Amino acid sequence: MKNVILSMLIKMSRMDAQMKELTAQIEAQSLVVAALTLTVGKGGGLDEMVASINKSINSVLETPDAALQSDAELLLVKFHEQVELTRAVSKESDEIPTVVTGGDLTTDQPGQS
Repeated sequence: MKNVILSMLIKMSRMDAQMKELTAQIEAQSLVVAALTLTVGKGGGLDEMVASINKSINSVLETPDAALQSDAELLLVKFHEQVELTRAVSKESDEIPTVVTGGDLTTDQPGQS
């Protein structure tokens, strides 16, 4: 019976960690959308937005609450993953030689319109 209880506790612990990670990812995405909206409205760029969010999260990391720091660190990691993903998609989309015209996907080659 002891092993069954320990197994259940281990499963619950793993589920808790996965839920925190998923929540942090969702919150990071929410931060990106909110900050992007504000930044674009002010005419700033991506670097300004990232710096603003980093500053906010880092201020939470300075608190003495260990649980809060752990969650903030996870949020910061997930935020940076989202920023890197956004930058990678942006870079790749600049290199893709296709355009959508009239519902058709065509190769954008010189001389074509």
